[in-house]
Amino acid sequence: MIVKKTLLKNLHVINPCADPALLENAYVAIAGDTIESVSSSEPSGEFDVVHDLCGKTALPGMINAHHHLYSALAVGMPLPKNNPRNFNEILEQVWWEMDLALDRDSTQACFEAGLVDSLKAGTTTIIDHHCSPSYIEGSLSLLAETSEKLGLNISTAFEISDRNGQEIFEASLQENIAAISKFSATQYVHPMLGLHASFTLSDASLRKIRDAAGKLDSWGIHAHVSEDKADEADALNKGYNSVLERLEEFDLLNENGLIIHGLHIKDSDLELIQKHGSQFVHNPSSNANNRVGMTPNQNLNKLKSGLGTDGMQSNMLREGKEGMLIRSSHLEGGEDSVDYMQLLFKNNAEIASKLFSGSHGSSRKLGYILPKYQADLAIFDYLPRTPISESTIFGNIFFGLSGLPCDVMTRGEFRIRDYQLLDVSEQEIKANAVEQAKKLWSNFN
Repeated sequence: MIVKKTLLKNLHVINPCADPALLENAYVAIAGDTIESVSSSEPSGEFDVVHDLCGKTALPGMINAHHHLYSALAVGMPLPKNNPRNFNEILEQVWWEMDLALDRDSTQACFEAGLVDSLKAGTTTIIDHHCSPSYIEGSLSLLAETSEKLGLNISTAFEISDRNGQEIFEASLQENIAAISKFSATQYVHPMLGLHASFTLSDASLRKIRDAAGKLDSWGIHAHVSEDKADEADALNKGYNSVLERLEEFDLLNENGLIIHGLHIKDSDLELIQKHGSQFVHNPSSNANNRVGMTPNQNLNKLKSGLGTDGMQSNMLREGKEGMLIRSSHLEGGEDSVDYMQLLFKNNAEIASKLFSGSHGSSRKLGYILPKYQADLAIFDYLPRTPISESTIFGNIFFGLSGLPCDVMTRGEFRIRDYQLLDVSEQEIKANAVEQAKKLWSNFN
């Protein structure tokens, strides 16, 4: 098999959490979908194509460690008739009404529009948590196919819940099982078992999920945990000390799992997560929007938390900046905060590399512009107003790179050049999304 050789030159490369973090006027040599070398001198050998980036600045393609692409058509949707007073009412009156109204066409529009917006923001790997109870069978295959058209890495999961009855519970479980069976050997797709929060699942349902998982070669849950205090209260009412102790009781925690939110977990729960090697993901803008509280610093630091958006947006630079500012607004002068650059560029890279290497046996390195890593780059036409050095990278990333990347490469191929998508029509995708949004909203109760 002939492997395409690509050279990028005249490129300022920033790897925020690597050493060195900055390489100016760099050459990036790519073979197929993988970076071969990153250096300050031109590599030897012949290349099939050479791209002169004329002094632009590259960040690694970013990773969204928890997304809900099905919320893409929620922008501007009708407000609930009543004013939700708590988290459960927000779910019942907003999100559960919307996801139940999704059919195949509107789900596809969500996937297309949400993934295009992710790509435009330089987000090249998405760990998604999907829900469309009226369109279940085949929905995760549709997500994988749509992601493949755009050259993105996608992790799939369908939310399993009791809230819509036994038939939908069973179908949701089977959709996860089918996706794991179908995509476990696919290098750009990582299938997972999606669970909604513990409070929407009975003990019998958790037992069924675990029994089904036991028949698989490799699996991990992708679950909302302790997003609101109501989740912990429900676990106590069911006779468990915490949500995580309940999941452990049913043997659902392992090194392949994702624990999302975790605002109200206890110190003993931190130890459980570490014991099982599960990955923890923080979603600051969603937490602020839902008014569910602030994830403690120790949860984020001790668990080496990743960063997700929980469907609020597709722009990870914006999520990191907003997370930092939200946290700072609650701190006194001199109090310790959290390093959101580490969450975004180090912890997310480790989470994604671990997950995408786990199921099919081959090693996938994601999240750095370094040799042996997948060639995913977000390239900005950035003219800084202050010097860029290793000591000023943080400020330039979160307060300088405020716009969208001009060029985006995934798997060694450009998907965006000069702000224009190369392989799909954004205009057609967005026009269809507008029409599907109108139909979707008309189906709300």
